[in-house]
Amino acid sequence: MRKFAISLIPILLIGIGAFYGIKTWENQKNDLNQPQKSVQKVSHINLVALGDSLTEGVGDEKNMKGYSGRIAKKIRAQYNVSVTVSNFGKAGDRSDQIKKRLDTQQKFQKRLQKANVIVMTSGGNDLQQLLLKNVLATSPKTLSAAVKAGQQSYQQKLSALIKDIRSYNSDAPIFIFGNYNPLYVHFADRSDFNDDVKLFNNINAQAAKEAGNAYFVSIFNLTYGQFKTTTQREGLIKESANSNSSSNSNAAMTAVLTGQKNVNNAWISTEDNYHPNNKGYNYMTTQLFNKMKKETKQWLIKQ
Repeated sequence: MRKFAISLIPILLIGIGAFYGIKTWENQKNDLNQPQKSVQKVSHINLVALGDSLTEGVGDEKNMKGYSGRIAKKIRAQYNVSVTVSNFGKAGDRSDQIKKRLDTQQKFQKRLQKANVIVMTSGGNDLQQLLLKNVLATSPKTLSAAVKAGQQSYQQKLSALIKDIRSYNSDAPIFIFGNYNPLYVHFADRSDFNDDVKLFNNINAQAAKEAGNAYFVSIFNLTYGQFKTTTQREGLIKESANSNSSSNSNAAMTAVLTGQKNVNNAWISTEDNYHPNNKGYNYMTTQLFNKMKKETKQWLIKQ
């Protein structure tokens, strides 16, 4: 009797497997017969760009308003949708000044309310203000300490700006650019400048993470321009360290910060040695587009 019972187990297992196999196939057929939900694109994109000179497009030889005109062109070509761009960039604005404009300009507010995509630049002028205030710092260590002391203030201002943006538009994805070090080519031996920029970039990245449906876009490689390899940069560092001790000269630093020095970075405009040129804005646009492609469900697909 026991042997007989044991011998039935394989037969039962085969029978159960066949039964569930039939049911699974029937379920699959039923699923295939169900109408599939089609994915549809929106037909029009309202893109609002806000921020400082990097949004305004200072230094752009093509007069496309920097990244904003270029990203609209890319979206149209890639996805065959119409795009309206509202550019609210203003050269020299710090994060608190961008917020003040939003608080006081009805046109700015109304365009933001209708935005499907929001792109912003912030932090460059906040950091520059700190550097200029402490340009007489006795050492790189002292200057970095002053920058670190100012990071909390910037963090609070940026958070207030994003909160303000969300009060007008809680749905559209926000793409937040980082910044780069325009001083690098002239002061390549001053690694503390790069560290200062990265510190502020981390604030932008963290703010994006905390905001929800917001994404950080790094453009730090604008710092290096045509000096792409480690060997090229090492040579530049040696040259910078040996050039009349310029990296220790407060006057030279001020000259570069205020656009008086001819700094040779192929991605930065020679008009002021600070803002991106055509190559620089193309790079910004590529970085933004690559990030946007990963998040199309947030702005391109109908919900």
